[in-house]
Amino acid sequence: MKYDLNDTINAALMTNTPVAIVEGYDDIKFYVNIASEKHLHLDVKAVETIDNYGEGCEQVIKAVDDATQLIQNDPRLKKYVVGIIDRDVRQYRGTLPEYDNIIILKYYSYETHLITPNSIIKLIEYITKAPVTLINQDVIDYLMTDFSTNNLERLYYFSLEALKTSCDSSYRGEVTYDTEPGALTGKGGNHFESLVFPKKAMLDQFACQKNISKDDIKYIAKGKWYLRFWSDYLQYHSKEFQNLCGHQFPQCDYCSSGKHEKCLWKVNCRTDSVTMESLLPTSQYLDYNEVSYIADAIKLKLYC
Repeated sequence: MKYDLNDTINAALMTNTPVAIVEGYDDIKFYVNIASEKHLHLDVKAVETIDNYGEGCEQVIKAVDDATQLIQNDPRLKKYVVGIIDRDVRQYRGTLPEYDNIIILKYYSYETHLITPNSIIKLIEYITKAPVTLINQDVIDYLMTDFSTNNLERLYYFSLEALKTSCDSSYRGEVTYDTEPGALTGKGGNHFESLVFPKKAMLDQFACQKNISKDDIKYIAKGKWYLRFWSDYLQYHSKEFQNLCGHQFPQCDYCSSGKHEKCLWKVNCRTDSVTMESLLPTSQYLDYNEVSYIADAIKLKLYC
């Protein structure tokens, strides 16, 4: 049974359990885990579970706009409802909504927050025999540098192409934000690269106009793309980890004693990109330092 917005917010007041309205199905686990870890007394609801609303960011904005009318009639409600939305490309289009009861994520979307040094360490620990003490800063620095050298340029220019398409109604881009993540990696990525890379000079000019550099990749890359590029990278390059033992990676005890067949960096668990992506929002893998600002914003706006 669906409840309408008025019932939802009044129930939050009556039960002293504020409600966070989020964009959809995929967001629930992410925000519930943040609330649980930070001990927030909070109910997380996908906007489409409220009567007369669909899924997505615009529907959350509409719900908050409607909630604003309810709050004007009963100011107590202000501390019992908040909407949380992805930033998407609104900052580049000048369309960021301005409501007291909306939290806008720092990066493109919640998925962008899932790849951090800490979450990479946990993934490596999962797919190899390497203990966490062996996965030191040198390993993370190597992977970050290697990803930037071999993968970032493609993701950057694909994102610029999509952003220009989004910002300029007269521009017909080869890549749009509707393009599926899997289409942009592997052979599909090679195809789109052949279409987008000849436009580099024009896209660099566009980036300059928008004051964008590669350091802004988390703001312009669709979160699902950022996640897929990293999960594909780890899936493919984990096969080479054993060869890095004692070189770019710390040498394990087995290799130092000549038993290379038992190298701790050897892939022990075959995990594909989709499996890695499903692990990252879970409570075990989520980097709570990365998302602490979200919890802080919720606490600032709600009684929780």
